Amino acid sequence: MPAVRRATSALAIAAAAITTAGCGRVAHVGQNRTLNLALSEYRINPRASTVSAGVLTLVVRNYGRLTHNLVIAENGHQEGATSSIAPGGEATLVVVLNPGRYTLSSSILQDADLGARATLTVT
Repeated sequence: MPAVRRATSALAIAAAAITTAGCGRVAHVGQNRTLNLALSEYRINPRASTVSAGVLTLVVRNYGRLTHNLVIAENGHQEGATSSIAPGGEATLVVVLNPGRYTLSSSILQDADLGARATLTVT
């Protein structure tokens, strides 16, 4: 199997594992204050996360075949955003969040309308 095909297969398996791991549960951000997010076509995993107020580092990996980004907003007010993330790429976003309920979404094309959204509850 050519190296490119093996790498593509490994990436697809990793994306599937992350997608499966994120189903039906809420991720709780620990003391390291880092939330790892996986983006793919029309999906953000984990779908729901909780963290206490303060500084939060979001590490966003694009496991999809298309370019995506990540926007964090509360009540329509953008708190932060990554630049575009190419397939296989990664971006880091550091934000300071107050208690509330935030939406995580991709704002490229119609990603959010097609399911690329998640929630972040800050206590």
